Amino acid sequence: MDLLSRIKSHIALAMVESIFRRAGFALTPVSQREVPPHLGRDDLPDFSALRLQAESGPSEERTWLVEVRYRPDLAHYLAIETQRGPKSVFVQAKRYWPGLIFVFFTDYPAPGRSYFQLLDLESWSFGRPLAAVNLFDHTGLHIYRQNVEEHEVLARRMLTLFWGVP
Repeated sequence: MDLLSRIKSHIALAMVESIFRRAGFALTPVSQREVPPHLGRDDLPDFSALRLQAESGPSEERTWLVEVRYRPDLAHYLAIETQRGPKSVFVQAKRYWPGLIFVFFTDYPAPGRSYFQLLDLESWSFGRPLAAVNLFDHTGLHIYRQNVEEHEVLARRMLTLFWGVP
């Protein structure tokens, strides 16, 4: 990974953490326990997100494990991982964290798509194509579109300031 991509990855992590905090989640870094076989340290989830949700009755706690990744061409990346089959990072990650969600930041989203997209391993099964949805479209997280769109504006400004990317 080149320096520019590494910087964008750190920016993506900070922005996704901000989106989750603004949506009412408490974030905790994932401890650096023993790395599972076939996975590297970079493949460990970045944080866990805890949200207290008041449904019809007592509050229900739900914790989400979140991995944040920057990918300039998300559709291409997901197509390659689909072709990798059982060696895909998503197949390996699902074995250890079946409820893990990947949040992707891309600076070149497809038309009509968000800069912040999500792949939920809990609802994905091996053999199905990998497809990300806009972060605000995930029904279980209850993250508002406006929250994500405001972070997209900030992301575009940062990219323009730092690299001249529109």
